[in-house]
Amino acid sequence: MNLPPVLLVVALAASMVPSANATPPVAVETHVVLRIEALTLEGGRSKTAGTKQEVEIGPSVPASIDIVVPWGADRSTVTVHFDARLTSVTPDGEAVLLCESHATRSGRAPVVASREIRLADEGSGLFEVYGDGGRRILLTLQGEQVGRAVVRPPASVGAPVRFVIAVLRIDGERSVLLETNELHSFVGQSVEYSFRQGQDEGLEAVRLNLLPVAISGDLVTIDAEIGGALPGAGGTVLVSRSERIVASRRATSSLTAATGTPPAGYRFQVTPDF
Repeated sequence: MNLPPVLLVVALAASMVPSANATPPVAVETHVVLRIEALTLEGGRSKTAGTKQEVEIGPSVPASIDIVVPWGADRSTVTVHFDARLTSVTPDGEAVLLCESHATRSGRAPVVASREIRLADEGSGLFEVYGDGGRRILLTLQGEQVGRAVVRPPASVGAPVRFVIAVLRIDGERSVLLETNELHSFVGQSVEYSFRQGQDEGLEAVRLNLLPVAISGDLVTIDAEIGGALPGAGGTVLVSRSERIVASRRATSSLTAATGTPPAGYRFQVTPDF
């Protein structure tokens, strides 16, 4: 089975336009609006503490807040410093957040905690940040995914980068190599490969975008985006994922667009050379 690639482009057009006249590209990024509230838990009973706060987190927009929680009859407090960043969006549409906290109380050593939390479109999670005896402090995290239009600066052409892309069909633990393609680009210029086949509930349309961001010695930094539509048990399923890859010369990284359990879809093996 060979895939019919409908788009295979090295984006050179922008490099031919003077930067002063070039229109900055606009992209739609997935952001998470996160509502955070502190709870104290003791004896199986919970109580809200502090003020509910709201922040917005994007791929390059981390967020930090401070929450002061009353603690003890002596009017002491625990100050919780909370950091969160969006690391990726899974093919199933879950936003993956890396959460870290530093809880400090006068006369005590700071308590540090970290946790990866996955939130669906309007999901929620709990993050325990402090404990003393039978009392604990938890943060409730309620997330809502939103699309934001982001203006990116015009790219400038850098050193050449060659990608070898192997396309594999996966069905559970079984994978079959379908084809291998070679794409050429430059640092600061994205290159895209996509295919489309079938229709209606059998539609398969997958797009892979690779942007070489920087080269440092034998390492290249790549912003990779994969998305599209695949058949699912209940009809067509949209898949989307973004990832920053740091790879050495001729080292292979994998990106997958799949649905269901066991997963069915496609895996791209990306090998850069520069």
